[in-house]
This record gives sequence, structure tokens and C-alpha cells, in this order.
Amino acid sequence: MSIRDVYEKNMQAQLDEWKTKLAAFKEKAEQEETNLQLEYYTLIEEVKLELEAAHKKLQLLKQAGDETWEEIKTDVEITWDSLHELIKALTLP
Repeated sequence: MSIRDVYEKNMQAQLDEWKTKLAAFKEKAEQEETNLQLEYYTLIEEVKLELEAAHKKLQLLKQAGDETWEEIKTDVEITWDSLHELIKALTLP
């Protein structure tokens, strides 16, 4: 397995883990008081959109040729950093 394959596999695993965390957060948010739910649902939607964008970029990375792979990888990492910060916000008091 090449370094590229390992990298892509690790990124996919991270994306899957974040989807699981989002689902767990959504379940917890549904149990919260109504006034907090709106705030949580807004965050959930923001994370969903970022997850979709990250998934699309990962697919582009997987399909990229050797000459564009590094450039796309940089773009993926920027998205991953942003998504990571949003995922960290998924904590209920």
C-alpha cells in the first residue's frame, strides 16, 4: 500500500468517526431543553455541510492524478482543520 493510499484511508476513517460523533451529538441534542435545541441544531447543520464538503474533497483527492494530488491534498487539509474545530464544538454541557 502506498503512502497515498494510507493517507486517503486515514482521512476516510477520520471522516467516518466524525459522522459518528455528529450522530451521537444529535441524539443528545434532542434530549435538551427547547431553547438550547435551536443552537445545537444550527451547529449540527453547519457540521453536516462541512462533512459533505469534506467528503466531496476526499473523493476528488482519491480520483486525482499524481500531478494534482498534492494540490488537492492541501485543500483537503484546510477543510479538515475547519471541520475538526467544528467537531470540537460538539459538546453538550
